[in-house]
Amino acid sequence: MKRIFVLAGILLCLTVAAPAASEVGVTDDTISLGTFQDLSGPGAYLGKICTTALNVWIDNINRQGGIHGRKLELAVEDNKYDPELTKVAFTKLVDRHKVFAIVLVYGSGPCTAVKDDITEKKVPTFPTMASVESMYDPPSRYLFWYACNDEDNAIMMVDYIKADLNLGPDKAVIGVCYQDDEWGKSALEGARLAADQYGYKLVEAPYKKGSKNLNPQVMKLKARGVTHCFYAGYAPVYAVLLKEANKVGWKPKFFGDYVTVDPRTFAAEDLADGHYHFFNLGLRNENTEGWKELEELFSAAGAEKMLDVPLLPLLWNSMGMFETALRKVGTDLTREKLIDTIESIDNFDTGGNGYIDYGPGMRKGTHQYRILKCNAEKKIFEPVTGWREPSLKWPEREKLK
Repeated sequence: MKRIFVLAGILLCLTVAAPAASEVGVTDDTISLGTFQDLSGPGAYLGKICTTALNVWIDNINRQGGIHGRKLELAVEDNKYDPELTKVAFTKLVDRHKVFAIVLVYGSGPCTAVKDDITEKKVPTFPTMASVESMYDPPSRYLFWYACNDEDNAIMMVDYIKADLNLGPDKAVIGVCYQDDEWGKSALEGARLAADQYGYKLVEAPYKKGSKNLNPQVMKLKARGVTHCFYAGYAPVYAVLLKEANKVGWKPKFFGDYVTVDPRTFAAEDLADGHYHFFNLGLRNENTEGWKELEELFSAAGAEKMLDVPLLPLLWNSMGMFETALRKVGTDLTREKLIDTIESIDNFDTGGNGYIDYGPGMRKGTHQYRILKCNAEKKIFEPVTGWREPSLKWPEREKLK
């Protein structure tokens, strides 16, 4: 009996002394985060914007003592906006760097390539800024989406032509000039759904990723009588599109997706003036509370150039919500608790910089957008509508596909 009590005591001591099982990427002192970015490919300017914003965000948190005493660390892998390289980058982040979560990634092709891996490995990814619906439909527990959806916005373009501009199918022909990947095809699908709804003729003109010659696309759209054209792609290529249209005397009204709300659009100078753009964020010239905070933080960090990036709130809104969730979880941080906490945050306050909201089974972080008009002289974008949703709402419109 004595030996039994001694053995029990030894086992009790071993149990008390043994460290509790810890979550991947979390120690007593650190939380390891990872990101894959295009740092040397066609979207390298966006990759550098994202990494700069992440570093300012992390430095700001760490200066305040971290999250419950844990400092944030960041591992960055270059994916060159290539789906195959993205799979390699994801594997490095998960297996070599052993990150707790992946943050602030973008690119429809790259993110689509690792969507199943994210679900299989159960790595929280917050957020993806890829435009395609597959990021949230069907929803993955571990993948949160926050951006402008080009399918939404292409529908809204046709809504605007019909309801706001009062141009019926006899007075307008819809075109879509798009990067020929998941991103652009999302825009094409939205335009097709809305054109079918209202009876408009639709003309499509895809271009290969990285292309700088859009003459064939412009000539096709002009020849087919396109009067209103949705563009899905990067801002520098959008500026090329405007210049090419001007060369051949084609003067439609363009609608650029959210990535064209960018200073690089002004490379087209006065050719950019008066065209429309879609956006789900507050604008710097609106002087919102959220933008005032960004002015203070990025100026203090010596990153004032970032304040010229209209997409900055897209990054900051999401990381602000992520930080709030990390703090709400408390010291016993796990991936599953983080996800449950994100789902529990209602109507996150962005300081007037747009809407972001999730819930159980809901991974579509935004549903509301505004239509902006480009003021090339002032080099700003100005709202011409309030916040609105497309007439064909997700997920009801899935029945039409």
